[in-house]
Amino acid sequence: MKHKSRQIITKLLILLLIFITTINVSFAQGYISETIQHDGLIREYSIYVPASYDGTTNFPLLFNLHGGGGTIAFQIGIADMSPIADTANFIVVCPQARPDPSD
Repeated sequence: MKHKSRQIITKLLILLLIFITTINVSFAQGYISETIQHDGLIREYSIYVPASYDGTTNFPLLFNLHGGGGTIAFQIGIADMSPIADTANFIVVCPQARPDPSD
């Protein structure tokens, strides 16, 4: 009986892994980390461009800003706009604030 239970559990785990892998592949579109230099400072940002964007049509640009002391990753974690951008056709930019608010 234990042997059959192990086989069933093993098969279920394999199916779960295949399912998770398939989901990740089908939603491979994601944020791209970039930098830009301005006034001698290197600034970081992440950008999400929906797969529907082909450069022939104008898309709105939405800035998703984090609060003081926050990070890009945290902001995306709590307010990921990419699923909405995919359906509403806009580009999302998440800039990283400087560590010192007076910068």
